[in-house]
Amino acid sequence: MNKQHLHRVFDQAVVVGEPAVEAGKVRPAIKRHIAIVVHDFNDGGTEVIAFRLAGEWLREGRRVTIIAGSHDGRMHDRVPPGVKVEVLDPPIHRSFLSLLRLGQAMVPVLRKAAPDVLFIPGNFHFILARAIRRHLPHLPIVAKASNPLVPRLPGPLHRLAEVGVRQLLAPIDKLAFMSAELLAAERDVLAAARVPVVTTVIPEPNLPYGYFPLPRSGPQTPPLVLAIGRLEPQKNLALAIHAFAALVARQDARLMILGEGHERAALEALVRRLGLDGRVEMPGFVTNVGALLAQASLLLMTSRYEGFAAVLIEALAADVPVVSTNCSPSQKAVIASPLHGRVVDDATPAHLAEAMAEVLTLPFATNGVRAAGLCRHASGASATRYLALFDNTSR
Repeated sequence: MNKQHLHRVFDQAVVVGEPAVEAGKVRPAIKRHIAIVVHDFNDGGTEVIAFRLAGEWLREGRRVTIIAGSHDGRMHDRVPPGVKVEVLDPPIHRSFLSLLRLGQAMVPVLRKAAPDVLFIPGNFHFILARAIRRHLPHLPIVAKASNPLVPRLPGPLHRLAEVGVRQLLAPIDKLAFMSAELLAAERDVLAAARVPVVTTVIPEPNLPYGYFPLPRSGPQTPPLVLAIGRLEPQKNLALAIHAFAALVARQDARLMILGEGHERAALEALVRRLGLDGRVEMPGFVTNVGALLAQASLLLMTSRYEGFAAVLIEALAADVPVVSTNCSPSQKAVIASPLHGRVVDDATPAHLAEAMAEVLTLPFATNGVRAAGLCRHASGASATRYLALFDNTSR
């Protein structure tokens, strides 16, 4: 697939937004000023996507203000030029109870900024809506579900969690899910919690403005397996290392884990214990992910759960097949054929190793076949859908 065609695929997707206004009806008010609330500049997927959307909304002629609890984190350079940033003074740093104070503390800043709509970019920040709604009752609030609404819990705890969901979502006017599969999986929770929020589906903007994957020249020797994610329990990278150990017992390969987090020391100790020194690299947070994807023979995902894994789309767009745990209702819809990879239901090291061995026999490059159909994840397409949603939301 040539460069011109790839740009057409990823940058010029046809977008279907909210329904058109019927003749004779009043057009929705354009929300010219959008506020985004985040705790800080943590290098998480929620923040990456929020800042990416902010840049697209600027290109569409809207004003965007990011309101943060503190300057903590290393994502400041991801904030697009032209986006206004307001940080609380005094700051509120992340702690066990910090979110309980953050919403109330943001109210004076929001009141002064006077946005037309508030965007809450993920589940972690849902709790902010309660205090904001109490003090700013006429501000439209739109949120995105970035993870399952309720974790997998035993019966009584699950019902208690549903009550919590109702409290979290009640102040929100509209809730966007990242795929139809995610929304379908949550319908029972929403119904049981009797949440009045209006739901919709907007594909996640995983492919940034001007995205173009680097060409794949040929597989590495030995083949390179990539795992990308924070070194935290959710990503279950210990399972990735155990699965890789089972793979190299049958064939030569190397594993590179990209990301940083609290589990680094434990994962490094596991690599040594399994005798994988020299086969496993953990370079931390890197900026050349695209170049590494161009060299990778597969992406390995071992997450316990995901809302919608951005790295999954990034890998397939770069023509890299994926071996994944069944960590999201969307995994099997995205990994749509054997050419795209495998979703492993029984996520043991042995089964993951077997799937990796199979995927390593697939063609290294498919001339765009794996990337086909991903245009809905172009950032411009997603941003336009959100603007239509904002403009059709009022109090």
